[in-house]
Amino acid sequence: MTVDALAKRIIGVVRQRNVPVTNLQLQKVLFFTLKQALNQQLLNEPAIEKTYDQPFEVWRYGPVEREIYEKYKVYGADPITERDTENSEYQVLNSVIFQFLQRDTFELIHISHQEKFWSQHETHLIGWRSQIAYTLDDVAMED
Repeated sequence: MTVDALAKRIIGVVRQRNVPVTNLQLQKVLFFTLKQALNQQLLNEPAIEKTYDQPFEVWRYGPVEREIYEKYKVYGADPITERDTENSEYQVLNSVIFQFLQRDTFELIHISHQEKFWSQHETHLIGWRSQIAYTLDDVAMED
């Protein structure tokens, strides 16, 4: 169970439902799914800690997990067409994943910009990115 496995689950859910997901959208769905899993205790604490093996960082369009971004940036703004995503990990999160997939990506960006941690660190952005990392407590933070 890793953040990469959760990203693959999200891509698997979109493939099952035959809906597209871009790298930008994947980042927002990944962040908000993890946030909801934390706040609603949809996964136990050890599972959450194993999942959050790489931190989100404060980027211009909200929280981004750098390794996932790098992995899928070849798609640009096009839908991710990765095929090797049929894992069953995180199946318990399918409804949460689908809930966030149905939201407009730019609405999710706007919501992420309203979050205290992002807004407190926006000034650290250099161009489109920063290296300011979210802790699990920062991800879970409710305003």
